[in-house]
Amino acid sequence: MGAKPQELSKTDWIAAAFRALVADGPSAINVEPLAKSLGITKGSFYWHFKDRAALHAAMLDHWEKIATDHIIDDVEAHGGSGRAKLERLIGHAISAAPDAYGGAQAEGVLRGWAASYDPAGAILARVDKRRRAYLAHLFQEAGLDKADARPAADIAYLASIGAQNTRATGGKMDRPATWRYMLDRLLGET
Repeated sequence: MGAKPQELSKTDWIAAAFRALVADGPSAINVEPLAKSLGITKGSFYWHFKDRAALHAAMLDHWEKIATDHIIDDVEAHGGSGRAKLERLIGHAISAAPDAYGGAQAEGVLRGWAASYDPAGAILARVDKRRRAYLAHLFQEAGLDKADARPAADIAYLASIGAQNTRATGGKMDRPATWRYMLDRLLGET
């Protein structure tokens, strides 16, 4: 017997939608197949969402929280030097997303979706801007002046996106020595 609508959380639907997005692309985010994957009727969907666009918005909002807000909060909560914060942040950036939300491929698929879906593009642009600004802030904390912090942040951010994409296709770009080398060079600690 399937779960009652009130027993299934909004987050359960969001996670199922992410898994469908990663497995089969944006067109797979449809109510009936998602309900089937959750073992419930599609009527349960409307308990949590007005329509598919509301699910899309909730997915993007949730992704922004778990893939940016929570990570920045974690880095700040652990404190330390600017260099220590950069290392912790890079550790998050090169680790896989939780399987509940599509795993290692999630961010790459979201980036692809953003190219053809304006709401996803708007969220991604905001997330990229915030992440890059935070990285620049950390590079300044680590000793770079403002003029050097921005390009260092951009290099680190682009490297993390490349590492995520490589990992999503089975490659391995998470060697700590590689990331320490990059930080050493960007911070002028060679």
